[in-house]
Amino acid sequence: MDWLSIIATFIIGSCVGSFLNVLIYRLPMEESIWSPRSHCLHCNKTIPWYRNIPLVSFFIQNGKCAECDASISWQYPLVEIINGCVWAVCFYIFIPLQAGLTAMFSSVLITLAWIDYKTMMIPLSLIITGICIIVISVFANLLVWQMVFWGAFAGVLIPLAMMGLTYLFTRRQGMGWGDIQLGLIIGAWLGPWFMMIALFLAALFGILAWISISIINGFDRNRPLPFAPYLVVSTMALLFCESWVVLWFDKFLLL
Repeated sequence: MDWLSIIATFIIGSCVGSFLNVLIYRLPMEESIWSPRSHCLHCNKTIPWYRNIPLVSFFIQNGKCAECDASISWQYPLVEIINGCVWAVCFYIFIPLQAGLTAMFSSVLITLAWIDYKTMMIPLSLIITGICIIVISVFANLLVWQMVFWGAFAGVLIPLAMMGLTYLFTRRQGMGWGDIQLGLIIGAWLGPWFMMIALFLAALFGILAWISISIINGFDRNRPLPFAPYLVVSTMALLFCESWVVLWFDKFLLL
């Protein structure tokens, strides 16, 4: 895959990331994702298409609304950059069909993680979207249905056990039911063994984050911490690291 193709997939991914920003804002508010058109959250003015170009418009306008000069959140370019990079990596590593489905599934995970980080909720509509992508991947022979089944089983059972143990020792619900649903689709995608590793890494990242926050803001044993961002980061790290190792090993054998 040449550099022009990588840049092209990055641009497509960043455009998809612009749509993810709409989902991140509107789904928790239970607003339509189709109407009204994109508008400034401060002055409510509709944003014309030429001022709504992913990444470009934000930097040309110095991160401010062209109408009211209010600051635009850095969330918007960050989501676009992250999603663009993920799409570029997917199409660099995988064959086109697998790359497209993996990129779409990754976009669902990015959206879920960001919404959970901001609102501590996981929209069911995104879980259903993830399930649909998994079903398509099974019919396309990109995922083995037995591994999907056992991965989904592990993705539900292990978080349920973690939630039960947390409640037993602390009398608090350490995880939400949305996390269980997220575990189901991630487990189905990764398979049982990688799902166990992803959960371990997510718990480790969460503990480190909680300690860091406690050092900065003071100790609070009741401080809530969203689990989805850490699970999504662990999942994507495992997915891409495994793929990179296989890719470079294959290239080494061809030398």
